[in-house]
Amino acid sequence: METPDRRVRKTRHALHRALIELMMERPYDRITVSDVITRADVGRSTFYAHYRDKDDLLVVSCAEHLRAEITRSPDRGRWAPIRVMLALAGGYPQVYQPLIGPKASATALRGYRHSIATILREHFAEWPGAQVDDLGVTTLSWALVGLLTAVTDSAAPVPPDTAWRHFEAHYLNRTPPNTQS
Repeated sequence: METPDRRVRKTRHALHRALIELMMERPYDRITVSDVITRADVGRSTFYAHYRDKDDLLVVSCAEHLRAEITRSPDRGRWAPIRVMLALAGGYPQVYQPLIGPKASATALRGYRHSIATILREHFAEWPGAQVDDLGVTTLSWALVGLLTAVTDSAAPVPPDTAWRHFEAHYLNRTPPNTQS
């Protein structure tokens, strides 16, 4: 994946930060693109040069943040991205609810599920002798959306450690989706 130049990174960071700050202040569905560009001090045409809409900004920003957190994590195990995802969802439910919660748009949900699958494929492909099973990774990504939804449930959130133990009990004794027997 090619790294964008400094100006692009700076603009994307400003837009991402503005959206997250606004999400800390009010519900996602009450945030407009105008709110984001005003907070980020970025022009409307610049916003649309980078993102289709605020859902696209949310999905792309969260995927980029997830990649960075996985890279920073000291855990280098095969399942490390899942631990990171669960921890982030537990720490920032107000960010994840618009992506995967009951009021998430179909575009945001599909986009984030696709981002999860892409990140898992990339991670699994790094393992020696890996042959990534696309259907297995797609299935796993939908299962993770379910777990992340449980972690971010505003009525009865499941603690990330409990969600990890559930994942561990149901998936870790099986062949990972990146290897074919």
